[in-house]
Amino acid sequence: MQTKKLKYLLLFAVIAIAAAVAWYFAYWVKTPQYSLGLIGSAVQKHDFAAFEKHVDMETLYSSAYDDVVVASFGNERLSSPILAALVQNIKGVAVPILIDQTRQYVNGGAMEEADPSDADSPMLQNNGTDIVNNLKNKTGVNSMQYQGVEKIQKNGSVAVVTIKVFDSELDKHFLVELAMQQLADDTWQITKINNLKTLINERDQALQNKLAEINAPVQKQIDDAVAVSPQKIFITSAPYSGVIRLLEADIQLTNNAMRELQYFTGVLELYNADNELFYSGNFASSKDLAAKQTAVYKFNWELNPFLTDDAKVMNSDFSKVTWKASLSSLSFADGSTIELLTQLPVKAATK
Repeated sequence: MQTKKLKYLLLFAVIAIAAAVAWYFAYWVKTPQYSLGLIGSAVQKHDFAAFEKHVDMETLYSSAYDDVVVASFGNERLSSPILAALVQNIKGVAVPILIDQTRQYVNGGAMEEADPSDADSPMLQNNGTDIVNNLKNKTGVNSMQYQGVEKIQKNGSVAVVTIKVFDSELDKHFLVELAMQQLADDTWQITKINNLKTLINERDQALQNKLAEINAPVQKQIDDAVAVSPQKIFITSAPYSGVIRLLEADIQLTNNAMRELQYFTGVLELYNADNELFYSGNFASSKDLAAKQTAVYKFNWELNPFLTDDAKVMNSDFSKVTWKASLSSLSFADGSTIELLTQLPVKAATK
């Protein structure tokens, strides 16, 4: 009798466990996490139809394009009807390029680049390739590795899934907020990256920090070779416009090297009373400077009063402004050069 009861208990336990597993599986397949797994599986199996089902590429890339453009130009400049029209024009080329490159990647594991010699390539129209490359570089998509789900906020048929990614180029983790929409079969589809503009800014700052770290010894070589001494800075009228003003600066250079300096580039920076950078401008000159000689170079930058950043400069009290000038590259008569990196060096592939 006891044995019979035990068998019934075991049978009920098995049924309960099976029911729990079935319920959990039925629940699990309806979660955003499960659909993220389907996306990863689609890439591994080169199943573009499955990938396309769970990633709304048209909506995703369209919003990503808009966010990258805003991060690159700023809302103020985009208020120009001419620039806004140009941006939208190029968008019509860039988004299909991104979708096509994604299709190539999912189907074959690689993205084909446009052949510059192919004049008929749609990727070369309206600078579409440049825009797409800029979008990929800004977001770091080529160096991002998925690390898992951090948080899920679900509200009916919409959800925001926060995932952690590792940027191998910057050796840094970032959090990405994916907007997802539930489909008719209860699986989910990615439609947007909610925090892409923030992510771009964070990545830009991390990139600048990494470059500054790598460039530190090179900057010392440049500073030792050519000393920079800011002389004076002021604002004057532009002779060709009643609206545009010119920010002018006199910068003294002393060539401490034993060879003639033939070309250099640099950056001017303005800081407010709180030591916050509020303006920067590039400068360059091909005026020769002999070894062990000193000379004053004059540079100017246009200021448009209708642009907020330029207006800040025009309205500044220069008695409270700190300004700095630093050189970023040097070219000498003997053919030697010293130059700061503007991009991170490509890491060697691990065997």
